[in-house]
Amino acid sequence: MQVVEFEADAKGRMIEIPIQFTAFASKHLKIKLSIEEAADSTSTKPAKRLSALSIDTRSFQFDREDANAR
Repeated sequence: MQVVEFEADAKGRMIEIPIQFTAFASKHLKIKLSIEEAADSTSTKPAKRLSALSIDTRSFQFDREDANAR
């Protein structure tokens, strides 16, 4: 087994093999990834969604004719 190390930027789901390793382009490879996390990275938790929204409409004036005219 031959072991090489290089750095690359992922483009979508693709990682480009550097030109000096072109011989590996058509071979079966075993890949190990190491990702450096940025110090200021934000949490990847999904944002909380509202399950219900309550609006106090008692102070609103509703004119059905005006609403239908729009």
